[in-house]
Amino acid sequence: MLEGRAPIYEALVRYRQERNVLLHMPGHAGGCGFWSKEFKDIGSLDFTEIPGLDDLHEPTGCIKEARELLASAFGAEESFFLVNGATSGIQALFLATCEEGKPVLVPRNGHRSFLAGLVLSGAVPVYYQSEVMEPWGIEVGPRIQEIARLLENHPDASGVFVVAPTFYGTVTDVGLIVQIAGTYDKMVLVDEAHGAHFRFHPKLPAPALSLGCAAAVHGMHKVLPALTQGAALHLGAGYTRRRELRQAFDYLTTTSPSYPLLASLDLARLFMEQQGQDALERALGWAEKYRAAIRSIPGMDCPGEEFLSVPGVKAYDGLKVLVVIDRFPLTGYQLEEILRERFRIQVEMAGRDYILAMFSMFHDEDDWRHLYKALVSISANYRMDGKGERPRVPVPPVSQPVLTPRQAFFARKRKVKLSELVGEVAAEMVAGYPPGIPCLVPGEQVTPEAYDYLVFLKNSGARIQGPEDPELNCLYVVDDLDKR
Repeated sequence: MLEGRAPIYEALVRYRQERNVLLHMPGHAGGCGFWSKEFKDIGSLDFTEIPGLDDLHEPTGCIKEARELLASAFGAEESFFLVNGATSGIQALFLATCEEGKPVLVPRNGHRSFLAGLVLSGAVPVYYQSEVMEPWGIEVGPRIQEIARLLENHPDASGVFVVAPTFYGTVTDVGLIVQIAGTYDKMVLVDEAHGAHFRFHPKLPAPALSLGCAAAVHGMHKVLPALTQGAALHLGAGYTRRRELRQAFDYLTTTSPSYPLLASLDLARLFMEQQGQDALERALGWAEKYRAAIRSIPGMDCPGEEFLSVPGVKAYDGLKVLVVIDRFPLTGYQLEEILRERFRIQVEMAGRDYILAMFSMFHDEDDWRHLYKALVSISANYRMDGKGERPRVPVPPVSQPVLTPRQAFFARKRKVKLSELVGEVAAEMVAGYPPGIPCLVPGEQVTPEAYDYLVFLKNSGARIQGPEDPELNCLYVVDDLDKR
């Protein structure tokens, strides 16, 4: 049992113990409307904002206390619970920090939530590129000197958005970026969605707030014991637009938050404070052991320290296990399918030359061993084909922005065949998922290089998100561009 305060969870349990007749939302009446036992159990703690359970938007009781405990645990000046994932925190930061028509520095490999933030705010994106780990085409961190150059060229920028860690667990030198941005009096805002656990073990990368960033967003559910969609937005001492941020949070957040989700975030924070370091110590020990073991499998690699050889990469998360198979007669998509069908293992993501397994503190050594033995078995059954390494994976090319994402969103549109896209201005986002990083953004002109990449993506087997046609046979483009 955990000892300590979990104010939201405690308030829900107290209210359930009162055994009131529930003449209020939600309609399942404390779980009575569910026929499945699992949902009845969840429903017994699923209430609404009534006296004693506080108000997410104007907290004065248990939610206010839980927010203060959250901020203290994560080293923030102020923290917000997010019930629509890290996405809503990113969008709130864009809306609060940026101004319509003014530039903001944004990573070109940012999550699709960045695009929504640009549409909401009307800001003009100034994209910077990422360092790429060859030959797999994996974008592992920003080109820091490019950020410095762009700040010099855009003194009116609203701030700098950074992704750290990446989906692959690599972390850039956030402290250096904060230092560079500080010389221009600019805030650094970090999408740290996959790094909520960093603060709780010294072997993990340093958390962004400790390095001086103005704000950080955590997808708590990604790595901590919290329900899916549970996230948090943390403000540091350097965040200067708090009134606007609170208003943006209110605009973008439901007035009917899930109390089981909020309680899971409250309990996750308590767990990490009391047992997080011990749990992470075990998990990181297994990560080191089995990363070395996977490296010994014929035809496979499992980079770790190798990440640090890429410029701009400062650290990495050992619990993200990238298994590279570029000298193997299977694609990553095929390996993912074999692991699921033959070994009952589902990994987080697959690319042409790799799979990505996300381990947590709550996998035991049997889980690590099961993946290792499955990969050994697959290696024995699929010998190398003798053709050597595959051609490098292409990186999404840089396209020319013609309109802001907001202008493209509201523009008149028409549908065009993929083969006729070159020269058109995109009105839809195109992203391979996971990780959901756009390779084409509304407002960008489709160059011949962008067209070639879209064809590659269509033929790669990746899931495509964003366009109305997920097969990517057609795409909506801006109509009557000359009239704008």
